[in-house]
Amino acid sequence: MLDTWTVIEAPEPRQVIWSNLKMKFYYRQIRRYMVYVVVALTIFFYMFPIGFISAFTTVKNLEKLLPFMKPIVHQQVVKTILEAYLPNIALIVFLALLPNFLMILSKAEGIPSESHAVRAASGKYFCFTVLNVFIGVTVGGTLFSASETLEKDPNSIANMLGVGLPRNATFFLTFVALKFFVGYGLELSRLVPLIIYYLKRKFLCKTEAEFKEAWAPGDLGYATRVPNDMLIITIVICYSVITPIIIPFGMAYFSLGWLIVRNQALKVYVPSYESYGRMWPHMHSRILAALIVYQITMLGYFGVKIFPFTPLLIPLPVLSLVFAFVCSKKFYKSFRYTPLEVACLELKEMPNMETIFREYIPPCLRSDKFEIDEHFEDARSSQDFRTISFV
Repeated sequence: MLDTWTVIEAPEPRQVIWSNLKMKFYYRQIRRYMVYVVVALTIFFYMFPIGFISAFTTVKNLEKLLPFMKPIVHQQVVKTILEAYLPNIALIVFLALLPNFLMILSKAEGIPSESHAVRAASGKYFCFTVLNVFIGVTVGGTLFSASETLEKDPNSIANMLGVGLPRNATFFLTFVALKFFVGYGLELSRLVPLIIYYLKRKFLCKTEAEFKEAWAPGDLGYATRVPNDMLIITIVICYSVITPIIIPFGMAYFSLGWLIVRNQALKVYVPSYESYGRMWPHMHSRILAALIVYQITMLGYFGVKIFPFTPLLIPLPVLSLVFAFVCSKKFYKSFRYTPLEVACLELKEMPNMETIFREYIPPCLRSDKFEIDEHFEDARSSQDFRTISFV
């Protein structure tokens, strides 16, 4: 393995990360494990600010943490804002700092294509959000509110978690509502990209090409959008039995998402490359992971509540794992590799081999600037039209 070539299907030219192609196999493996360690440490150390944020989910915890604020937090307007919005906004801000960092780490692994790096960053972000947001807020908020009781009776932690799950439902209800009211509102208005464009135009852009690049809408941003949606699925599924009122919020989130994100994908964003549906197995496996988390949560919750039929739930996580294994072996390969049936089909139009050859020359070795693939000329021309009409 160390003295032979590792051959994979070539991604399209726009996907290639040229700086990672020269890495040797063992060097890439070392970097991958180093990145895993860094991600694990990041998840662990992020638990402290996330747990601190969960302390603000109730006014009672805020009074305990900051006694001098008692006169302020008892005012009705301040109390409503602190309990309903401030913790969720702070959490969203903390989470917004991560995607670019995780993308840098994913590319540092030595991944040779952009789409693979996006899926790797999305997977890391999903693990981070589930462990720190769903589990961290639930456990952190419960332990903080019951710290005095745990000091007297440490064995009561299981009962405390069983009682604390419904209490934390308010936090997640507000979190989901804030996501689809504020999140989709900002997405539809495109306010943040507009502000960023004006800042770049004023302080960074010097040439016409830089102005066009700053105004370009970019792609859909799967590295952040997919794990955020998977987190909402996890929250809604896990709390669907404990607090059924969260189900309409989840339906509203994905219904608005279908309308708004579909519109943005078709009429606003310009794809940076084509990954041929390889994101779908990634999403499918995370949906199954959310289902397994839900089953384990219900198993623990009903066990704490001493529900007599709780043992009947034990086979469910096992069956879900078996189903996930069958799907990975039977279906995922057709997304990872081009099927022979498709590869053997006759081409309707013979591509220009000279153009293909030139596209796979690294940018630093090209003698001239080649035009974008003709399949994306319409998207690029519409993007240039928007730029010219705006500027």
